[in-house]
Amino acid sequence: MFTGRTLYPADPTRLFILWIADIIVQERVIINESAKQNVPRYAEGEYLDSLAEIFKDTYRLQAQAAKTTFRFYLSTKLATQQLVPKGTRVTVDGKITFETMENLYIRAGELYGDIPAVCQIVGTIGNGFVPGQITQIVDLFPYYEKVENITTSGGGAETETDEAFYKRMRESMESFSTAGPMGAYIYHAKTASSQVADVSAISTERGIVDVRVLLKDGELPNKEVLKEVEAALSADKTRPLTDLVTVSAPEVVSFDIELTYYIPQLGTNSAAIIEQDVAEAIREYTKWQTEKMGRDINPSYLISLLMKTGIKRVDIVSPKYTLVDGNKVAVLQKTNVINGGFEDE
Repeated sequence: MFTGRTLYPADPTRLFILWIADIIVQERVIINESAKQNVPRYAEGEYLDSLAEIFKDTYRLQAQAAKTTFRFYLSTKLATQQLVPKGTRVTVDGKITFETMENLYIRAGELYGDIPAVCQIVGTIGNGFVPGQITQIVDLFPYYEKVENITTSGGGAETETDEAFYKRMRESMESFSTAGPMGAYIYHAKTASSQVADVSAISTERGIVDVRVLLKDGELPNKEVLKEVEAALSADKTRPLTDLVTVSAPEVVSFDIELTYYIPQLGTNSAAIIEQDVAEAIREYTKWQTEKMGRDINPSYLISLLMKTGIKRVDIVSPKYTLVDGNKVAVLQKTNVINGGFEDE
């Protein structure tokens, strides 16, 4: 335009200019991404870790190993105490192995003793083994008869994600107060484990704080996770001396999903595609409904998700709109979704 020369698609000069323009665009994209790493909202990975240094005692939560409690049985009663050494290993399948965290002394005349143990592999891989499921001992000791876990293993967590870390960084400002504000309890509870997704802190009586904990994907915490959160909140530098803090799982408000949907006769999508989309909408609604405490059971949101799939209409028997208090969480019990067939417009 400036020179008055027409550059045709195959003109070498045009190709050279396009090559230069491509480099300039890529360079500007890189510069833009680099600049965004200076802002916590957009920073990722090590950049976000570095920015966290400007916040008070806030660091990315590292992966944690699952814990459980073992009960070791002796084959006979002894006149003296029997030692189960620290580090005694018990495995699930030869790959996932737990080891005791301290020495266990089974007293004279007793047939068993209990001791906490930790998984040798960090992360969520050690979670969810129910009582009696971990029973294969690796390190034998005298008079051993059998061993089993008496609590469901839990507390294992992966490294904290950027999204969760950034959110906790913002919440860390609440921790400056020593007067026991709700935000401080929420922040300190989340520092216990990256598995903690939602926290409710309510005081119904003077000096008594009721803390409820919900894990990722709406999972209810087991005893191992609750112990970790309670320990984090009970630290001398965290808990106001006048507060009595209790930590527990949220109360459950059960609901069902029972509905019938109808497909338009001349719809643009096939029945098979709509069926898949409806199933995905149900999963999305379930996740949304159960991942946060105090979230009312809201069938209107379910309807909005279903209508986006291309169905004509939906008859919902349940759930019904239900208020959910701040220390409670909605939990799905059963699902019954029926395809009602085709209907004319």
